[in-house]
Amino acid sequence: MKKILQKDEKPFDELLNDFIEGETKDEERNTKDEDEDDWEWDDYPDGEVELNDHAKIQLRILYPEPHPRQALERLEGCADIKARIDELVALTAFNRKLMRLMPGAKPHAVSLHSVFLGNPGTGKTTVCKIFGALLREAGALSLGHVVVCDRSSFIGTLWGDTERAVEGIVEQARGGVLMIDEAYLLHGTDDRDPARSVLPQLMTLLADESRRDIAVALCGYREPMLKLLETNPGLDSRFPNRFDFPDFTPEQLEQITLSRVDEYGYTFTEAAWEKYRRQLAEAWRRRDPRSWGNARAVANMLERIYVRHAKRCLPDEFDEPEMLLAIIEDDIPALELPRPQRRIGF
Repeated sequence: MKKILQKDEKPFDELLNDFIEGETKDEERNTKDEDEDDWEWDDYPDGEVELNDHAKIQLRILYPEPHPRQALERLEGCADIKARIDELVALTAFNRKLMRLMPGAKPHAVSLHSVFLGNPGTGKTTVCKIFGALLREAGALSLGHVVVCDRSSFIGTLWGDTERAVEGIVEQARGGVLMIDEAYLLHGTDDRDPARSVLPQLMTLLADESRRDIAVALCGYREPMLKLLETNPGLDSRFPNRFDFPDFTPEQLEQITLSRVDEYGYTFTEAAWEKYRRQLAEAWRRRDPRSWGNARAVANMLERIYVRHAKRCLPDEFDEPEMLLAIIEDDIPALELPRPQRRIGF
């Protein structure tokens, strides 16, 4: 019998969250507490990979988002990404319940490996951090951290360094997410480029059933990434999940601005907000799609405002302390736009 969903029933994301919380209470899991201060940091990797006796690399490690469900809902835009993440988390959580209640049943085959397509500043790293934490909650990953690397992380100085780097980086990412930024740079045109061996070796390692406790995210600009997938059919099947990160609209960038200043308790005066909105709209209108920073552009604008605001406020005394965090029109400097890049050739 088909069940008719009533209007007062919970939406999918709340049902999913309730299900995962219920499963967590039903059985003990080897995971970290939601409070970051209670995490056992020794369980996480140090990010160091030794390539040879004279060289080592230091990777960037992002610890799990303490409250990933709330962080996901706070993301501006990204509706399709949120829906796809919910689907993956739901299926992995269902597998976990199935194995607990019916150990002989066949679980669904779920690949967590993904391709993130988008320009800089569109939230790929932020989503990776949330993704890892949600998969940890669902029982698909044991730790949920993110290891961030790029082409340079795999290139050493001696023969065999690339192979050792791949092995070491995958080991660092065990239990979490391996995020490879600008992954298309691993497939250069020069056959002698050592980076060309990274993806084939990575796919071989991922085929090993003993290494299932990992999710890999290949990230980069949309067109070069799609070209990479076309040139390597194995990647296309090994990384079935696609996440598109479109550029933010001016309205979304405004919401991102308000969210970021609220973290510090700042407020805009009406005149200051109107000036900021005009500058943001102008920067967006004159943006170069190849270099526009999206949320990073907002962060850069706010950094200049914070500095200018601090210099104004330091020598002043305030009868009302809350005015110390009020951004006024004079705190907003003139808009700086990057110079157009010169094109070489015809």
